[in-house]
Amino acid sequence: MKRLVFEKILILSHREKKAIEIKFHPKKTIIRGDNQVGKSILLKSLYYTFGANPAVINDNWTKAEPITYVSFVIDDIKLGLMRYDKKRFVLVDEEQQITVHDFSSISTKLNEYFDFKLLLNNRQGVPEIPPPVYLFLPFYIDQDKSWFETWNAFSNLYQFSKWKKPVLDYHSGIKGNEYYKAKSDFDNIKVQLDETKNEIQTLGKILKSIKERLNNEEFAVTIEDFSNEIAELLAYSEQLNLDQAKLKDKLAELYNQKAVIVSRVKVVESSISETQKDYKYALSHVHDEIDCPMCGAHYDNNFSERFSIAEDQQELEELLLELRAELVSINDEIRLYDKSFIEKKVSFERMQELLTQKKSEIKLSDLIENEGKKKVKEVFEQEKQTIYNRIGEATTRHESLELTLKRINKDGENRKQAIMTKYRSSLRKFLKELNIDIEKTSKGIFEKMDGKIKEQGSNFPRAHLAYYFSILHVMNKYSTSTFLPIVIDSPNQQEQDRENLFAILSFIERNQPEDSQLILGLVENINETVSGDSIVLPEKYSLLQKEQFAYVYGQLRPILDSSIFNNDLFPPF
Repeated sequence: MKRLVFEKILILSHREKKAIEIKFHPKKTIIRGDNQVGKSILLKSLYYTFGANPAVINDNWTKAEPITYVSFVIDDIKLGLMRYDKKRFVLVDEEQQITVHDFSSISTKLNEYFDFKLLLNNRQGVPEIPPPVYLFLPFYIDQDKSWFETWNAFSNLYQFSKWKKPVLDYHSGIKGNEYYKAKSDFDNIKVQLDETKNEIQTLGKILKSIKERLNNEEFAVTIEDFSNEIAELLAYSEQLNLDQAKLKDKLAELYNQKAVIVSRVKVVESSISETQKDYKYALSHVHDEIDCPMCGAHYDNNFSERFSIAEDQQELEELLLELRAELVSINDEIRLYDKSFIEKKVSFERMQELLTQKKSEIKLSDLIENEGKKKVKEVFEQEKQTIYNRIGEATTRHESLELTLKRINKDGENRKQAIMTKYRSSLRKFLKELNIDIEKTSKGIFEKMDGKIKEQGSNFPRAHLAYYFSILHVMNKYSTSTFLPIVIDSPNQQEQDRENLFAILSFIERNQPEDSQLILGLVENINETVSGDSIVLPEKYSLLQKEQFAYVYGQLRPILDSSIFNNDLFPPF
């Protein structure tokens, strides 16, 4: 069994600029103070940090928006847990890694650390591991509720139906972790078995349908059916390929023609340019003869020669217009053929994809055709046998777990007798120590652990104390989960006289379970001495102190900065 020890608690209200740090002794810590100094809210805050909301909480405390942090040890593992608000938690693990959680995820994580495996049926009848609040129940005697009604220190407990008996059975060790682990495995394997049986029924229906279709002559998938379709696709694909080739040839021809026209255009443009130079030259030298600027030959520079030059230029310009018109026409034709070529290419590529798909279908068809109807049946029979094997394995596992549960239950009967014997003997002893007449005590509380306490007056809280300690002593010997610190708030209930108050305090002193941690809240003016570290809360109506704010804030700030919270929420003080 694991054991948890509280090391310290930090509480900070940024709204009020107040805080407090309380360190706990690993064996016993006494929280002293008059009424209204905050003893109860301090003790409630321990469990609040772990997500267990107290059944009664002061509204002014809620308005202070406290941030709480508890440092604790489980065996040799040191951990820290901060609760920032109703929904956000920060866990500092054994490697000082910081993770932010919501209520669900922190509950799961804490249950792993606590080795808490109890299963309860939720309101939908589905078994699940409850949050740690159900682990805390036996360890916390709350001032507001626990002295008047057992197992009622926290709120929202009735999210699970009929939880009290299984919680008691779990904590007492009548049904511990071994039972609940086996039961969880048993429930899971039963679900798997039911699902596999449904699967075999579905497969049987499919196989029956396949057999009927295989025996029907109309059910035929042949290679010929695919071959005819593929032959058509191949023919069409070949035609597309031929069309692409023709278009490619035509485009090559057109591009050749375009190249010739472009070349001719350049020649004509060059000729026009030279003709214009000759004409300008002739006009600028109006003599009988002129020398050719190019070759030096002598020519007559008369009107007829100049007219001839102008006439040649006009013909060249007309030829240039014709060539440019041809160029526009051939460009248009190239665009049309280009478009057709692209369309044919896309169609050809799609056809190739379709052919590839059909060829794979041919392989499937070939497999079916070659293996025949017998092979199809064999495949289904093999699958059916595989599922039957799974059913067999699941059934074997199911039967094994069923035997394990029966063994645990059988062993549990002997274990239960030993546990109940321990519980009854402890209860008798503790009631006597607390000055309660056993002969007048209700028999129901001895018959079962969830029996009603029917004492009256000042006997009532003392009977509760005897009952709680009887359960705690049973747990300390038989429980399989984590044993938590025992927290007792204000045991002086119902105006106990001096003798009974002394009996209560000395009872707690003598009967603290072995290897446990005890945190006890007492009124300061109680004169009887109780040994242990003592912490006095001096100020009424103000558990948190202004002078501690800077120190506590400095301790929490690194955790807040390392988390995903918005740091703007925590400005420098």
